[in-house]
Amino acid sequence: KTNAVQRVAHPSLARMASSMMLNKSTCRVGAFGRTAIRPVRVAAPVRGTLVVSNSYKNLENINLSRVPEFAKHEKDTGSAEYQIARLTARIEQLSTHLRANRKDFSARRGLEAILSQRKSLLKYLYKSDRDSYDKVVSSFGIRSVIVGDTRGASRKTEETATA
Repeated sequence: KTNAVQRVAHPSLARMASSMMLNKSTCRVGAFGRTAIRPVRVAAPVRGTLVVSNSYKNLENINLSRVPEFAKHEKDTGSAEYQIARLTARIEQLSTHLRANRKDFSARRGLEAILSQRKSLLKYLYKSDRDSYDKVVSSFGIRSVIVGDTRGASRKTEETATA
C-alpha cells in the first residue's frame, strides 16, 4: 500500500494530505494525476440584530435634553439631525458606562455600531444639507467624518474654544 502523500500532485496539497492521512476515497484523478479534494469551508454564523438594553428603553442615565432642538416638527423622529442627536446622547451614555466597565466588550461592540450609524448619517447630512451638518457638528463637538471637510465646522468650534 502506497503512502497518501506520494499520490498528491501539488506540494501544498502534499502537506495537507500528510496532515489528513488521505486514502483513495478522498483523492480524485484529474488532468495532473491524483489530487486531494479540499475540505469544504463552512460559512460563518449569521450575526443577530443588536438588542437595545432596558436602561436605554427606560431612558435611564441618558441625557436627551438637547435632542428636541434638532427636531424639525413636533413629531419628528426620522430626520437625520434628530437621529444624530439621539445617537450622540446614546454614545455619551455608553462612553461613561465603558469608563466604569472597561471589560464590557458587548457594550463596546454596540458603541462601535452606533458610531458607525452616526457616521453614515453625518455623511448623508454633509451631502444633502451642509448648513445643518455644520450646526450639528459644532453644537455636539463632533469631529468631522468627512475627509476633505473644506469648511471645517469642527475646527471652527475648536478654534473658538481655545481662543
